[in-house]
Amino acid sequence: MKKYSPVTTLLVLVATATAWGHDVTVWPDQEGKDVKLRFHYGDPGDYQPIEKVRFAELAVVDSKGVRLNFLRDIERGADNKVVGTAKLRLGDWPAGTYVVSARYDNGLYVHDTENRAIATSREWVPQAIDSAHYQKFSKALFRVGTPGGGFDRISGHRLEFVPRGDPFAVKSGTSLPVELQFDGKPLADHLVEVGDEHAASKGPELRTDSKGVVRIPLNRIGAYRLAADHRVKSHYPELFLDDDYTASLVFIRQ
Repeated sequence: MKKYSPVTTLLVLVATATAWGHDVTVWPDQEGKDVKLRFHYGDPGDYQPIEKVRFAELAVVDSKGVRLNFLRDIERGADNKVVGTAKLRLGDWPAGTYVVSARYDNGLYVHDTENRAIATSREWVPQAIDSAHYQKFSKALFRVGTPGGGFDRISGHRLEFVPRGDPFAVKSGTSLPVELQFDGKPLADHLVEVGDEHAASKGPELRTDSKGVVRIPLNRIGAYRLAADHRVKSHYPELFLDDDYTASLVFIRQ
């Protein structure tokens, strides 16, 4: 989701304009029981360089609730705008719904008095006009065989999408309720971006209701990509003033 924050791979942006920041999304590339995970930083059509060393979490929870870690399985992609995994080693692949959970730590950045983004803290640039720690939380759902429970599993991210219906079972032409949580509590009246693998946003603007729930129209077959951002005050103001979070959720209807 676009908002002002630093670009991943540049230590200093010499341009006077602030750089656009983005979400990290995980895409399950599935052929039967063979699943590979593919990660992108940025909006579809405008992906930015991504670094595997910045991943602090990658796990898959299977349909029986077993959590398997795959952080060491992340590999470089064909270019610097994609990283991913080989085929996941998930044994016999029990039927049901799987949840992918990832965290990407984009580090500390400040903006100096000339609005240049610098990868450091306020300790070294005390006159910074903006400073934050940027973390990107990603989830994706996929299924093997008949979908089952587990679509609403909570990963424990500070900012997180939690489906309140099964995206693989809800009928086309209806809507899917998805709750947006911050620190485990509903985040009300908050903008949610809904797009697909080609565009970050499609259709009218959507916001969560008073209970933190946004209703996603299921009006097509294919990929759905949800994104949101949220900024709160830091516990370490001597280093950076804000914690800057983005969250994404991907699922593919067939």
